[in-house]
Order: sequence, then structure tokens, then C-alpha cells
Amino acid sequence: MIARFLPLFILLILLPDFYLYRQLVARRTQSVPLRVAWWIPTVVLTIYTIILFFSTNFVPENPRLLNFYLLVLGVFTLPKLLLAISLWVGEWIGKKRHWRHHYALPVGMALGLIPAWSTVYGSFFGFQELEVNRMDCYFDDLPKGFDGYRIALFSDAHVGSYTGGDSLVLERAVDSLLAMKADAIFFLGDLQNIGPWEIKEKATLLSRLTAPDGVYSILGNHDYSAYQGGGFRRKLAQEKQTEQAERELGWRLLLNENTVLRHNGDSIMLCGMEGNEKKGADHGIGLIHKALEGVGDNHFAILLAHNPKIWRKYALPLSTAHLTLSGHTHGGQMGIFGVTTTSPFYSENGGLYEEGNRKLFVTKGVGALIPMRFNVPGEVVLLTLHRQTNPPRQSTYSDITQ
Repeated sequence: MIARFLPLFILLILLPDFYLYRQLVARRTQSVPLRVAWWIPTVVLTIYTIILFFSTNFVPENPRLLNFYLLVLGVFTLPKLLLAISLWVGEWIGKKRHWRHHYALPVGMALGLIPAWSTVYGSFFGFQELEVNRMDCYFDDLPKGFDGYRIALFSDAHVGSYTGGDSLVLERAVDSLLAMKADAIFFLGDLQNIGPWEIKEKATLLSRLTAPDGVYSILGNHDYSAYQGGGFRRKLAQEKQTEQAERELGWRLLLNENTVLRHNGDSIMLCGMEGNEKKGADHGIGLIHKALEGVGDNHFAILLAHNPKIWRKYALPLSTAHLTLSGHTHGGQMGIFGVTTTSPFYSENGGLYEEGNRKLFVTKGVGALIPMRFNVPGEVVLLTLHRQTNPPRQSTYSDITQ
């Protein structure tokens, strides 16, 4: 992670401290111990940033080190940045307006409380929140045998992030999925953060997931080797281990392929795309024509695609899939007033979307690489398919009622 954004992280840490040191320390004290004390946290944070830069993996194999580092950034570094910006703006306005006094310091301190509070709450409370939601989807051409068909749906487990007390969140998710007593369970990718050893550590828990018609899964971008160090052969071997680890859970992994779901004498097609998003990758690329090979226009089809951008880019123009199910966005993880961190980048960021009789549902996922959620809790979803009746019914997405 740091290797891709090292200059940004260094500037984020150093620039506010240089400015605040000049404004708040150098002008107010000549004490050498106090001046030295100011720089100790900055130096330690900078050194650790450089250490992370040389890590062979996208994130350390011990996630607690990265989690603590990000916690420090949110609680101390970002507030310092906002305080520095506030003081700089106040100083500039003061010179322009010839004001001797301005309120930049209290304003900056108040602004700094926003990332500090959201980081603390999101890390220690928000990440442990889990919603159980319901989605009802209506189709006029759903086979009769699938009217009322129930699917337990989850995505983006990122099981390597569940350490300590956070492990209870994953246990609650598994318990909630089983309590739905669904006909089938679908997982929409990103089971791991960087490697298959994370899945193996949680295998006993994950293998509890069973359903009468089976558990089906696809791979997400984190289930490939782009986030690992090492050569091509090692990366490819790790990817095969990830695939094998999912199969050993008893899940049916769909890799640009499809299968038939049969229920009450009828059938529908379940199609799964791969989810490797690395530019120039020579394998693992999501290929919709392969995922839907043999699926005719007369078939009712559900498409599993990790990234929701697949829907508009490929599913709508190049297929007749009735329902596309995606994850990947985590709902943005951090949100306020309905705007999240991923809203500017995804037109379909979370929830249910419809184009005529074609539908997309994007789940907010259960976990995250960075174990932090603010105002965007994780979720598991009970999806129920309905055959359209008159008068027409609009598909819905809502909290489950007990």
C-alpha cells in the first residue's frame, strides 16, 4: 500500500509538522527538550512509513501493525493537516483584511476532531457493526419453480482483517447467513487480503456455510497475487492455493464459467466472472463471453461479478443477464450525509439499481482490508426472487424485519 503512495504519505506527515512547528513551537518556546519532543512522533512515523515501503507485500502479513499505523494517521496526522490548512488560510486572510485576530486556531482544532473521531469510532465500533438486510427482486420471466427462491448473499469478507475481538464480526456474519435458511449462498469475492493462509486460518468457521442448493463463489481483486511480493511462479502458486482453499470449504468456485441451478422442476443459469483488475494481467481477467458461454436469450441468468462497473460496461450491452450481483466498493466504508469515499468513482456504489427488467445489486460487504467503517456498516443480505405479478411490483432493498 505504502509503496504505491510513498511521496503522498511522506508529504502528509512532514508538511503539516514543519508548518505547525514554525507557527506554534518555534515562535513560542526556546526550550530544546520541547522542540525535540515535537519531532519525535514525526520521525518515528516517517521511519515506519519507509519500512512499510520496502515490504514485499501490499500490506504486512501481520495486519495489526498496519492497523495501528493507520489509526495514528487518522487520529494525529490528518487533524494536524487540517489545523495547518486552517492556520495558513487564517494567516492569508488576516494579511489581506488587515485583521489582527482571527479564529483559525479554534476552527482548525474543531475540524481536526472530525477525522480523529471518525477514525476512533470507525476502528473500535463501526467496523463491528453488521446489518442483516433483505432484497426482494421481481421478474416477469422468472421460472415458476424459482418464485420465492432465497439466496444468502455476502461479499468482501477480507478475513485476514479479523484479529482479536473483531473475529466476532465474522462469526456473527456466518451465523446470520445460516439463520436465513436460504436455498443457496453466494459469495462475491475478496475472501482474503493478500494470501491463502488467511482463508486457511478461518477455514473451520467458513466451512460451516452450507445450503441445500450449495455455496457458490467468485474471486475478487484481492484473491489474486497483485498484492503479494515475489516472482511470477510464486504468485501463480499462491493463486492456485487460494482457489483450492475455497474449494476445500465446500464452495463451488466459478471462474469465467456457469452452472445450472435447479429448483422445483425449473432451472436458471448462474454465471461467475473472474475479478483480476491488474492492467496487463495474462490470467484471471473477467471475460463475460466465457462466463455466459452456452447461455441463451431464453435462459434466466444471474451474473456474479465482483466489480459493479461490469454491469454497465459489459453486462447490459453484451449479455441478457437478468440480475447482476456485485461487491467491491464496501459502500465506501466512510460516509456522511449520504456521500461516501467511493461515491465519486462508482455510479452504482451500493444498493439496488434497475434498467427496465435488468437489475444490479451492490452489497456493502462484510469486512475490509482496512478495518474501519463510519456510517457504512457491513452487511449480509437475504435476496428473494419473485415472479412478477399484476399490478407490477418494484424491487426493494431494506432492513430485514424479524
